[in-house]
Amino acid sequence: MPVLVFLAVALLCGTVFAVDQLVNGSRIYQGVSVGSVDVSGMTADEARTAVSAAYGEHLAQGRGVIFASDEAAATVDVGTALAEQEAQAEQLSVEEARENKLLWIAEAGALGARVPVSELVDEAFSVGRAGGVGERLAAATGGVNVPVRLAFDDEAVEALAADIDETIGEPRQDWDVAVGEDGRARLVEGHDGTIVDRSQFIERLTEGFLGDDPAGFTFVASVGYAPLRIDEAAAERTRAAVQTALDRGVSFTFEGSSWTLSGAEAAPWMTTEVRPAGEGFALVPVIDEKQARADLLQRIRDAGFASAVTVSFERTEGDVWVSAAEGSRYPLVAEALDEAREALFGAFDRTGQAEGGTAPVVAIGWGAAPARTTFDEAVDLGLIGEIASFTTEYNDGAGTANRRHNIHHAADRLTDSIAKANGGTWSFNEVMGEANEANGFQAAHAIVNGEYEDAIGGGICQVATTVFNAVFESGFPVTERRNHSLYISSYPTGRDAAIAYPDLDLKWVNDGTSDVLLRCRYTSSSLTVSLFGIDPGYTVTAETGDWAPGDPYKKRTKVDESEPEGTRYVKTAGADGRRLTVHRTVRDRDGTVRHEEDFPSNYAPIDEVTVVGPNTPAADEDRSEEEQATTKEDARVSTGD
Repeated sequence: MPVLVFLAVALLCGTVFAVDQLVNGSRIYQGVSVGSVDVSGMTADEARTAVSAAYGEHLAQGRGVIFASDEAAATVDVGTALAEQEAQAEQLSVEEARENKLLWIAEAGALGARVPVSELVDEAFSVGRAGGVGERLAAATGGVNVPVRLAFDDEAVEALAADIDETIGEPRQDWDVAVGEDGRARLVEGHDGTIVDRSQFIERLTEGFLGDDPAGFTFVASVGYAPLRIDEAAAERTRAAVQTALDRGVSFTFEGSSWTLSGAEAAPWMTTEVRPAGEGFALVPVIDEKQARADLLQRIRDAGFASAVTVSFERTEGDVWVSAAEGSRYPLVAEALDEAREALFGAFDRTGQAEGGTAPVVAIGWGAAPARTTFDEAVDLGLIGEIASFTTEYNDGAGTANRRHNIHHAADRLTDSIAKANGGTWSFNEVMGEANEANGFQAAHAIVNGEYEDAIGGGICQVATTVFNAVFESGFPVTERRNHSLYISSYPTGRDAAIAYPDLDLKWVNDGTSDVLLRCRYTSSSLTVSLFGIDPGYTVTAETGDWAPGDPYKKRTKVDESEPEGTRYVKTAGADGRRLTVHRTVRDRDGTVRHEEDFPSNYAPIDEVTVVGPNTPAADEDRSEEEQATTKEDARVSTGD
C-alpha cells in the first residue's frame, strides 16, 4: 500500500508538472509584473516588447535640473541661466565657468540611461521557477513585482558628478608618490574630500527619469565625506619601493651599446596608479611606458639606428594599416620595458617589500618589422608611437549641445588623416571640408562682428586649436595659421588657430621620412589630438612675448523680444584688444636648429553685450542708444568661432 501511494503521488506530481510545462513552459507565471507592466502569461519576447513600449518613450523625455544649492533652486531662473551658460561657453575658461555654475542639466540620452529590458524580463521569467511552487503561489495570490531600474554610461555619469564635485565640493586627494628631477621619491600629502555620493546620485537620477515628470524633475546636489583610499603608511611603502628602484637604476643594452640610467634619468619614467586590491585599494608603482619608450628610442637613434624602420599609413574601409619598408627592423622596446618593470617592482607586487641589489640589465633585441599590420598592433609592438599630443577643455551643458556636436563631428572627420612623408602637407580645410549643414554641422556660437552669435559650424576652431598645439609640440613646420579675431582665455596664450572655409586654413608639413597619422579622442568636455608615427626626435622650445595693448572694448545692450520682461544677462563678456607673439625654435637630436617661427596674434576688443527682455529698466552701466549702435563700417568679420 505505501508503495502504491508513493507511485500515485509521483504520478500526480508528474502530471501536474507536465501540464504546467505545457501551459507555462515558455510563459511568465500569473501575478508577475515589471514595474507598472503586468507581464503575466507573456512570452519573454512579448514581455520585452511591452516593457520597452511602456518605458522607452517615457525615458526618452528624461531631462532634469540639478541645482548647486537650495538658494539656487529657490532663486535661479533656469531659462536665463542656460542662456547665459550658452552665451559664455567659449568666453570663460573651464575653471571660471565651473566656479560660477549654479545648475547642471541631466539628460537621459547624454548619460546613456536605458532600461535593461532583457535583464528585467529574465528576472520576471525566473519567478516561480528559481523559487519553486511557494514563490509561484505568492505571485498568483499577492503578486510579485520586479522593480524597474536604469543602467547608465558610467563615464558620462562620472564626468557629471566630478564636475559637480569641483563646484560645490572638494575632490579627494589620495596620498601619492612624486619623483623629482633629482631622482628622489617624495610623498604627496593626501586629504579626505567631499564629493557627490555616486550611488545616491544614480538613485536620484533614476527616480527623476522614471518619475511622473521625467522632462522636468529637479533636485539639489549634495556632497558627502569621501575618505582616503590610500593612507600615508601605504604610500610610504610604495615610495620606498620606487626609491629602491631609482637607487638601483636600470641598464639596457642594444647592438653593443649600453646605457645605465641613474635615478635622475629614470625619474620621468616613474609613476603610480590606484588599483582595487581585495576589499580595498593599493598604490602600485608603474613605468610610464610612453615616456620610457620615447627615451629608449631616442638613445637608439643617437646610437646610429635612426633609419632602421620607415612606415607608411593606409586607411581601408575604416581600418588603419601600417606598412613597413622592406628590410625594416625595429627595437623590441615594449618587451624590454615589461622585463624592466618585473625586475624593479615584481617582488614588491608579490610581497609588498622592495628588492634591492645591483641594477638589472635588460637586453633590447631586434624584431623584423611586419610588412603590414593594424594600427593597434603596431603601437603594442612599439613599431610606432605617439609623437606629440595635446588636450583642450571646453564648457559643456544643455545649452551647448550643438557646439559639442560640431566639435565631435569635426574630430571624427579629421581622425586618422595622414600627412605623407618627405614634405607632405596636411590642410585642415582639405581634410574636413566646409562646416555647413550639408556636411552635418549645426548652428552654435561663433565670433561674428565682435560678439558671439549662432553660426553653422560654431566650435570647429576648438578642434583647429587643438590640432595646432599638437603640431606645435611635435616640431613639424606650420605653414599657415591665423589667430581668432577675439582673445579666448581657455586656449594657450597666443596659440589658438582660427578656421573659416575656404579663406582661413591651418596647414603643416611632415618633414620626416615616415608618414604621420593624426588621431582625435574626445569626451563631453575635452578634446585630445595626437600625432602617431616614427618620432623624428625634435626638441621644441617656445617663448611667449609680452602683451601689447590694443583698442578698448565698448558696452552695448540688445533687446530680445522673445525673452520675458525683466530678463537681463551678459551674452558677451567685454575685453580690451591686445597683441603678442609666440616664438618657436625646433632642434634635431644633435641640437642643431632646424627652423624657427614667429606666431603673431592680434586680438580685437570684445564688446560687452547685455541681452535684456522687453521693457526692462536700464541698468546704471548701460550706455546710450548712440553708444550701443554698431555701424556697418565698424563690423568685424569673423575669423573663426
